[in-house]
Amino acid sequence: MSQQVRVERELVYDNQADVDINIKGNPDTKRMVVVDEFWYDSQANYTVTLDGTSDAVAATVGGTSGLTLTTGTADNEISFIGTGLIFDITQKPVIEIRVSLTDVSGTVFFFGFSDANTETSPAGSIDADGGTVTAVATDAAGILVDADLGASSIYSVSVNTGGTAQSQDSALDWADGVEYVLRVALDASGNVRTYVNGVEEGYLASAVADVPLCAVINFGTRANDGSNTVMLRSLKMWQDHA
Repeated sequence: MSQQVRVERELVYDNQADVDINIKGNPDTKRMVVVDEFWYDSQANYTVTLDGTSDAVAATVGGTSGLTLTTGTADNEISFIGTGLIFDITQKPVIEIRVSLTDVSGTVFFFGFSDANTETSPAGSIDADGGTVTAVATDAAGILVDADLGASSIYSVSVNTGGTAQSQDSALDWADGVEYVLRVALDASGNVRTYVNGVEEGYLASAVADVPLCAVINFGTRANDGSNTVMLRSLKMWQDHA
């Protein structure tokens, strides 16, 4: 009898197996898994830093399954939300989020790893204020959508040890209200792969030297568009056991 069962796509528990206890024994995963469906109150897992007097954020509970982020009304001011979890690139961390933007043409949004949960206002970890991808973070890697880049395209971005920011256009344009699953995966050498709805859309070599903080999110208003919302539905995180 084989000692391993390989699954190329997914396991699906149907009928009674979906109701009964469907695993006997103690499951022991090789990779750590954390899943947050954001079904918590505003005092739970996440802290919000407001970078500007006009910025605002709301954590909704009841009526909405998710975490609603509200951008400020002032142009180009960016707010941050992130976990305090510490990840190490030697453990090949991966983060994934389900997210939608209500008004892409008036929003800047970054999701990824970074060396800090906040940056000096009004800069994001990596953003494109004025149409050029630049980084304030020393080490960061993730996915950027910035109305200042035009066409609201989804970019893979990174910065390594305070150097020049890297960027790669996926050629996918984000439409208002459309929900995407975004994944950012680092390997032990600091290279990053990005995925949109399960399809690899970007690869940046030597993306970072290290990124201790995972799942850092930046959100703000562009083009003097006023307040917009970013809806987060779920967050997943993986890494090897140390």
